[in-house]
Amino acid sequence: MRSARAGSVFGLAFVLALACSSKSDGGGHPPADAGGGGAATAGSAVGGGGAATAGGAGGSGGAATAGSPGGGNAAQAGHGAGGRGGGGSAIGGDAGRSDDAGAGGGSETTACKRGIAANTAPGPAFSPNVAWWYDWSMKGAGSVEFVPMVWGQSDAATAVPAGAKYLLTFNEPNFHSQSNLTPQAAAALWPTVQANARAAHVPIVSPAMNFCGPASDCNGTDPYQYLKDFFAACADCEVDYVAVHWYNCDLPSLKDYLEPGGSLEGFEQFDKPIWLTEFSCDDKASAADQEAYMRAAVPYLEANPHVFRYSWFSADPIPNAKLVAADGSPTALGQVYSGLPQSCSP
Repeated sequence: MRSARAGSVFGLAFVLALACSSKSDGGGHPPADAGGGGAATAGSAVGGGGAATAGGAGGSGGAATAGSPGGGNAAQAGHGAGGRGGGGSAIGGDAGRSDDAGAGGGSETTACKRGIAANTAPGPAFSPNVAWWYDWSMKGAGSVEFVPMVWGQSDAATAVPAGAKYLLTFNEPNFHSQSNLTPQAAAALWPTVQANARAAHVPIVSPAMNFCGPASDCNGTDPYQYLKDFFAACADCEVDYVAVHWYNCDLPSLKDYLEPGGSLEGFEQFDKPIWLTEFSCDDKASAADQEAYMRAAVPYLEANPHVFRYSWFSADPIPNAKLVAADGSPTALGQVYSGLPQSCSP
């Protein structure tokens, strides 16, 4: 898999600068992905509470390790734990195409939401409480539904695998270290992606966004503005859902990242159901911190009618966040994640 291609590390100074502009780093994904990704927590203005902790806001995932994107590396910095990865199984039933998927706020509450972003397929012990997974690639297997991802330009013309229910797209395209596409370049590729999705009768999820930094490493640091520019360049494009990543280790900043009215713009502004396809604390957090955040965030995501699906980041760049052992069995944290209450009937 393309593994992570993690994003560059943001750096606290950049995060604070974003916070001052009221866009705060958005919560900072762990060093990695998001632009740097650090999980913002210590004090930043970021969302409701999230202070920018050392890292950048973005980073999808993880701690940007300096490693190679390759082969499955969990990825760079976390984000996209691996680069691309196939994706997760779409549970909860088909979302349907954009005309019936419920774009517009997304209160599709009957579908099971819980998934995993990982380089290792979750085994049967995760079923049925974990309904889907992905690994940043187009093909995957496992005991739960796999969702394919068009990670970047090289996958744009790849046919959607038989049996897929959804299609994820472009992993953190505003990061040079990830799929590295300007909004206009992503829009130019969209007709090909859309044609393949239509042929497979699956709805399409937007490029997966995160805060990026420093600016020299990014096709735009602000994920909200990137999507605005993408939709402006792709006015006739079919996009059923919006995908986002977040690595700040506190619930208030997660809420601020998604919802309008806080120090950040919120992704609800796009009037499409949200897929939170990467989230966890960053690589500096202890196992206890990861569990505490998980226990706070998951009930919120389950109850939020605008969140259609979410997937915890489980890959090497953030070892204390891993849910899946090498043999596919649950780690201790994986057992917690699988056992938390959910608002659907698996």
